[in-house]
Amino acid sequence: MKSPQDLAALVHQRTWDKDLVLWMGSEDSLHKALSKARVEVFDLLDLFNPDHLPMDEEETRDQMLHALRQKLQEIQVGPAHRTVLLVKSIGLLARYDAGVKEFYEWFCSDFGMVVLALDGVIEDLKWPDEVTCDSDRLIKYFTESERVKEVYGEKG
Repeated sequence: MKSPQDLAALVHQRTWDKDLVLWMGSEDSLHKALSKARVEVFDLLDLFNPDHLPMDEEETRDQMLHALRQKLQEIQVGPAHRTVLLVKSIGLLARYDAGVKEFYEWFCSDFGMVVLALDGVIEDLKWPDEVTCDSDRLIKYFTESERVKEVYGEKG
């Protein structure tokens, strides 16, 4: 895992190379690492209308990907609009096996970078005895199949 200073150095490069990275740590520390960059925060939960939720998993995945594509295409990115997209609620990508292809195809470029934020330490939660928690599952989902280029975090 690379340090917040390494992420800050990447963010301040003149251009990016389809960078999509994973951040593990607090959002406050992430914002410090992204300081002076144009940051747009996006929560994947905002892709859904609570009054009209899909009926099944396939429909949920399709609706999420369609809405995600639309959202990514709306964000202005270019030499005058270098943007770091900070994505929250990334567990939805793993839950519906949506991957990160949409980010690479519709946002990541020389002037658009994506930071997937994995906030909080699951091990610190008090789980009931009947619940088994695989705290590394999200990390494995994003790193094992090389969905993200690098992992950054506070414990660098």
